[in-house]
Amino acid sequence: MNQQVPNQHFSEEEEDSINIKEIIEKLTVHWKWFILSVFVFSLIAFVYLRYTQPIYSSKATILIKDDKKGGSMSDMAVFSDLDIFGGSSNLDNEIEILKSRKILSEVAKELKINIRYTINGSRTGLQRHEYYASSPIRLKHAQSDSLLYGKSAAFEIIVLNDREFELTEIVQQDGQEMGVHKFGQEIQSTCGSVVIDKTNKFSPRSIGKEYSIFVTKLEKVITSLQSNVNIATVNKKSFVLALTTKGPVIDKNNAILNEVIRQHEIDQLEDKNLVTEKTRDFIKERMTFINEELSAVDNRSLDFKKKNKLIDVSTDAQIILTKANEIEKQIIEANIQLELTEYMNDFMRQHTDINTLLPSNLGINDQSISQMIGEYNKLVLERNKILIGSSEANPLVSNLGSQIKGIKISLDNSLNNIVSSINIQLKALNKKANSYNNQLSNIPGFEKEFRDIYRQQQIKETLYLYLLQKREENEIALSANISNTKVIDYAYSNGVPISPKKKIIYILAFILGIILPAMLIFIRDFLDNKVHTQKDLEKYNLPHVANIPLSKDNEKLVLLNNPKSVLSEAFRILRTNAFFLFDDDNEKGKTLFVTSTIAGEGKTFISINIAHSLALTGKKVIVIGMDLRAPKLLNYLDLPSDRKGISDYIVNQSIDYNDLIIPVPNTENLFIFPSGTTPPNPSELLMKQRFIDLFEELKLKYDYIIVDTAPTSLVTDTIITAKLADATLYVIRANKLDKRMLDFPSQLHRENKLKNMAVVINGVDNKKGGGYGYGYGYGYGYGDDVEEKKKYQFWKK
Repeated sequence: MNQQVPNQHFSEEEEDSINIKEIIEKLTVHWKWFILSVFVFSLIAFVYLRYTQPIYSSKATILIKDDKKGGSMSDMAVFSDLDIFGGSSNLDNEIEILKSRKILSEVAKELKINIRYTINGSRTGLQRHEYYASSPIRLKHAQSDSLLYGKSAAFEIIVLNDREFELTEIVQQDGQEMGVHKFGQEIQSTCGSVVIDKTNKFSPRSIGKEYSIFVTKLEKVITSLQSNVNIATVNKKSFVLALTTKGPVIDKNNAILNEVIRQHEIDQLEDKNLVTEKTRDFIKERMTFINEELSAVDNRSLDFKKKNKLIDVSTDAQIILTKANEIEKQIIEANIQLELTEYMNDFMRQHTDINTLLPSNLGINDQSISQMIGEYNKLVLERNKILIGSSEANPLVSNLGSQIKGIKISLDNSLNNIVSSINIQLKALNKKANSYNNQLSNIPGFEKEFRDIYRQQQIKETLYLYLLQKREENEIALSANISNTKVIDYAYSNGVPISPKKKIIYILAFILGIILPAMLIFIRDFLDNKVHTQKDLEKYNLPHVANIPLSKDNEKLVLLNNPKSVLSEAFRILRTNAFFLFDDDNEKGKTLFVTSTIAGEGKTFISINIAHSLALTGKKVIVIGMDLRAPKLLNYLDLPSDRKGISDYIVNQSIDYNDLIIPVPNTENLFIFPSGTTPPNPSELLMKQRFIDLFEELKLKYDYIIVDTAPTSLVTDTIITAKLADATLYVIRANKLDKRMLDFPSQLHRENKLKNMAVVINGVDNKKGGGYGYGYGYGYGYGDDVEEKKKYQFWKK
């Protein structure tokens, strides 16, 4: 038995690399100083982070819909003629409205964020932790809202028991003792009469704790909100706005953003409803007046019929009457338009100021009038909104006032022109009507008088019904008004502080200590218990035959897929060194077992690729899957796993083993003999004579027999069949197998239980210091070896 496996000689580069490692190991003698340095800088970073209040960021996104392009009114298209749902939205305007003091004032009032609660000493007495909804105590004013508009104040509270607390008011940075008080008791302070009470978050754990309450003026809170709440468009082409804010309490941040959105929606609805309500009041007023006129005409008609005892018009007058009726309809329509125009004139004369909205869509046929009324109302709303937070002296207010007055003058002129035009039209229509009336001279005179009464009756009735219809449409519009804001995402936070940034601070601490590389090397070398290189095998006297580099590409047949890679060259070296493991020079039937200590160390990977490497030399090679308990051979080659194999052959005497052998696709001279069906008694099965005879037959047919066996430390299958092997490759997975488990293969080697055994280290990671053959490559330029050569040259320098 030839155990003198030729090992690769140390080159000059390898000796240099070992010397460098020895220098590093000498430096690790002073590891305590490095640890002390790390401790000092880490402690500084820890103290800074521990007593610095973390700040979190919250974000919400909303869509500003354009009413004129569908948006919120797509479902109300049946009422599109009302022109009462507002115009298109401007993102810049919406941003300013969202950040306006009016909106933020309502937010502060609703959330009561001008009162802040903290617990003192939550972190060794040096930090205040702010509460929001979870505060066990609450401060409120006993009588009014002076907490919003009164003086600022600060209180220190020590909870004595579930009924009493000790109160101190901070006045100009000095503490003013206010004694012991009961919860719910009225207390006089600098900001007025206040009451401090418990909340449902109060518990026995709250007793003995010290709390602080800070009351801030509303104006200061609004100013703070304006600086913290940021609003911007997501991109130039969208109508989406992103709202962000920051603060120490995530729930408070989220509540602020959600309340800003809610108050904005309320403000929008108020604007929309204002025009609709003004129109409703106008229609109500006119309907009362028309109702009175209609009643008077009806009474006149009734009296006339009683007095004159009216009868039907003669059939001879029907043709003339038909023509006359057409003219009458036109006169009625013209009179309606005249009445509506005069109503609008009367309204404008009664409301001469520029703060009053005009009723819209009353049915005036002239579209320019409707457009001017809409533009006038839009400018009035915008001016009134700006006046909330400004004065008449504001240039923008003055400019809008000038525009409103200009539109009002134009509207007045247009209405007068329409009145003149309708009067001219009526004159012409009356002339035609008189012509027809002259032709009705044969009709009794009382019929002509009745027609005048009927005309007035029709005008008033039509106008009344029209206003009644508009009133219902207006009420529908009022109830259907919705905000043009759609919430895409309510406020949320990822829970990661935006400041201070722990990672950056800790990394800086390590860099300042200049200890991170040394510490990592020390931990790896001193505490690591995994096998990495052949050096770990030295004290166990295990023969080493080759290193297989770590492959991150999940290659299966590496010499087929990437023949020039480092991994392919490693298998060529393994193939060359494996020749020296065999005792004789027989040309046929050399059997090579591949085993390992535990599962997952790459036996199948090694078996397939060493077999493939031998097949490329023109040898006829078969790989036998002898791991009957957990077969992986077929799965590894992406072949159906239900194929019969050795276990079926041993049990069933009628099966010919030639029918079970599978040629490997795309590879000549390489065959697979799968494990077959998983048996209940694999150890006993492998001891049968039919199995031994199978090996004798295969040796006559194949040049090399590669056997993928079961792990030696888990089952006895490999030890039982070891006598059939000419040599054994013992696979050890780098960075996986515990060094303490090397005693097991060492014992097998000493007791010669595995014939001609040699170790293959699989998965060696050069980047982790594993090295490949102490500087494998020798300048051939395969794959990553160029970089490895550069590294060794650098260390040599």
